[in-house]
This record gives sequence, structure tokens and C-alpha cells, in this order.
Amino acid sequence: MLDILFLMLITALVLFWLDSISKREEAVKQGKKLAAEFNLQLLDDTVHCNKIKIVRTEANWPSLERIYFFYVSSNKENRIHCQLTLVGKKIIDWRIPPYPQ
Repeated sequence: MLDILFLMLITALVLFWLDSISKREEAVKQGKKLAAEFNLQLLDDTVHCNKIKIVRTEANWPSLERIYFFYVSSNKENRIHCQLTLVGKKIIDWRIPPYPQ
């Protein structure tokens, strides 16, 4: 019985890890799209998930909300700290502060 519980726990952790990798890739993709809209360059290696919490979707199902932080650059010398919030693969919030042109 304990073996089955252990295998289920390991399986759940692996599935969560794989899901987190795919959501990070989605955050990079959406971050690039946002950066391009504002004529900024996304610094790819800076995308990281800072917070995960359980929320309800519009259809009232539980889902994970992930908040990603990343840096963009407007002139290759400065770094602008930005934020992107995903529920599933959908952007529900983003923040790019004012920056020098």
C-alpha cells in the first residue's frame, strides 16, 4: 500500500514538473510577444516563476496561477523588470513599467 502511494506521489511530481516546463516555455513565448509590441528585447534566460497558487477559472474549475518575472531591454544597456501572470496558457495580467526610449 505504501509503495503505491509513493509511486503516485512520484508520478504527480513528475507531471507537475513537466507542466511547469511547458508553462515556462509559454511564458517565454508570451514575453517575447509583449516585448515586441513595445519595441523591447526579452532577455530569455531571465524568465523565472516566482509564485504559484491555486485559483478558480472563469468556468469555476481550480487551476494554477503562475507569476513569472523577467527582464527586457530597450537599448541593450538597461534592464527593465517585468511581470507576466498565466492561468493555464492564458495571460491574465502583465506589467511593463515605464522605460526610457
